[in-house]
Amino acid sequence: MENLYHFTITGGISVTTYLLVFIVGIVSAVLACYLPVLAMFASYVQRGAAGDKRKAMLIAINFIMGMVVTSLLAGLIIALLGQQFMPFVEKYRLLNWVPPVFDILAGLQLLGIISFAMPTFQKPTNRPESPQSAVAAFKLGIPYGLVISPCAVPIFFALISYIALQGNPLHGALLMTTYSLGKGLVLAAVAVFSISILRKLAKWGGPVKKIAGYLSIVIGIIFLSIGFMK
Repeated sequence: MENLYHFTITGGISVTTYLLVFIVGIVSAVLACYLPVLAMFASYVQRGAAGDKRKAMLIAINFIMGMVVTSLLAGLIIALLGQQFMPFVEKYRLLNWVPPVFDILAGLQLLGIISFAMPTFQKPTNRPESPQSAVAAFKLGIPYGLVISPCAVPIFFALISYIALQGNPLHGALLMTTYSLGKGLVLAAVAVFSISILRKLAKWGGPVKKIAGYLSIVIGIIFLSIGFMK
């Protein structure tokens, strides 16, 4: 225990940093352009829980654990490879133009101009309807560990850039896990408390997606211009 405490104090792992990353995870999951994902998740939980809050929480926890596994592995990989790729990133100024380009692409996705395949919460119609199992929720959560809202793309890139610069695999894994748990807190709240509210808000999903799409494109263009002016 003393060794772990010593490592935490001297190894660059700050409680404040983790708290900030956790809050950033929460913010990433409550931004307007993440609303469609929350609405789909609420519907998925509702079908599996059938109004039982205990079942809803169980589904949410297993889904979040799937997200955590992906995030943890991503943090490890980013930290291990980050130092090797940072000279390449700095040479071609990737951080100046890659995040804005992703913002623009995300905006185009929200507007329906382009389409990227994403994991779906919907069940295939050729299979009988059955309550979502813990294993199914866990499996579905795995790909969603790296799903970010278009509005949060700059935040996400800032986080992985920090992890890459630190070059500490444990630190990277824990930071990405903390970020995922921040998003998971919102998902758990949605699963238990906010299903009815999100169903009412879902009718605004279309306008919200369009507004978020235009904002994402505008923000991407602005930051892209600033990046190339440096």
